[in-house]
Amino acid sequence: MATTSDIIKTEVVIVGAGLVGLTAAIAMATQGRQAVIVDSQATHPKDWAPTETQWDARIYALTEETITWLQSLGIWQHVDSSRVQAITAMALWEPQQRAPLMLRAEDAYLTQMGCILESANLVQACFKRLNNLDLPVTIATPVDIIRQPRDVALLLDNQQRIEAKLIIAADGVHSWVRQRMQIGTAFKSFDQTALVANFKAALDHQGVATQWFLPHETMALLPLTHQMVSMVWAVSTERAQQLLTLSKDALVAEVNAFSMPTLGGLTLCGDIYPFPLNQQTAEAYIAERLVLVGDAAHQVHPMAGQGVNLGFRDVMQLASMTTKLSALQDIGDYHFLRHYERARKLDVVSMNALTSGLDMLFATETPWIQRLTGWGMQRVNQWTWLKKRLVHTATL
Repeated sequence: MATTSDIIKTEVVIVGAGLVGLTAAIAMATQGRQAVIVDSQATHPKDWAPTETQWDARIYALTEETITWLQSLGIWQHVDSSRVQAITAMALWEPQQRAPLMLRAEDAYLTQMGCILESANLVQACFKRLNNLDLPVTIATPVDIIRQPRDVALLLDNQQRIEAKLIIAADGVHSWVRQRMQIGTAFKSFDQTALVANFKAALDHQGVATQWFLPHETMALLPLTHQMVSMVWAVSTERAQQLLTLSKDALVAEVNAFSMPTLGGLTLCGDIYPFPLNQQTAEAYIAERLVLVGDAAHQVHPMAGQGVNLGFRDVMQLASMTTKLSALQDIGDYHFLRHYERARKLDVVSMNALTSGLDMLFATETPWIQRLTGWGMQRVNQWTWLKKRLVHTATL
């Protein structure tokens, strides 16, 4: 990339050094494209040295497709494998069931249905790969975007000016780039809050991810290494506020009462964090010389466990399309970006419909619908061919 004292010329500038932004930069660099990352609060977990009792509160469930892609980018080899837990099966409960719907990897002749790992583990792996590619992160705050005849300029609060063919906005659900470009959003509140925490389980989880569906309430216990589990308990915001007024011991007792006897007693490790649950979708994923990826483009309910995978698929799609560009083609060409937008919208719309539909289905208080739901999940348990199809769908 060309530089002067205050001007940096590059092909792509990525705003946001979260996982989606980092992988976008790595994907562009592995194609031989010049890339610059900008983030005002970039955090390099260089000192991340967790112990058996110290766990990152932010946990991700990665699909097999995502893992394969991270391997292709040279990121996965830097992940601390001792902190990665394979998902061997999924146990899905709902109120009318006497036994869970079990989806096992072996049902589809697979060794695993993805894996669970801590955010800091994957972020550290991305930074190690960035170091190999000699891609530094510019710690600065964008203050303006200026369109120019053949490129776009990003102005920073440190007086630098980055001129690029394309801006990739990966700056999260409150994206400054999206707001600066006046791209609106469709917003839906689920009136729910997720309580997130890590626990030590008394019994071996055997790699099974367990999820309970109650009216407008879900709990997931995701398996971690060292007999740990990560809890995501989505409840109404009113109930969440009530639970958070309890002492830690009383709140843990509530968690145990809900989940027993699946894993025996659960012992809290660390704090419990609340996160409001919303669905937000940008009205457009692109603008002139701009593309939105990850939470900047779409935020989904965690029920499907696909938030970060959906963001990674944005980058996969963009990278797949940019590999087919000739050396003379402009990566920021609006018609090219329109093809990207059309390719991604169906995936996002499908995911929004799935999570909203599941929330409505299990939130219903209509007895016959509740009975039908329970009956349907039990029938799936008996149909091997359908379970195989569901396992394959869950691992993509």
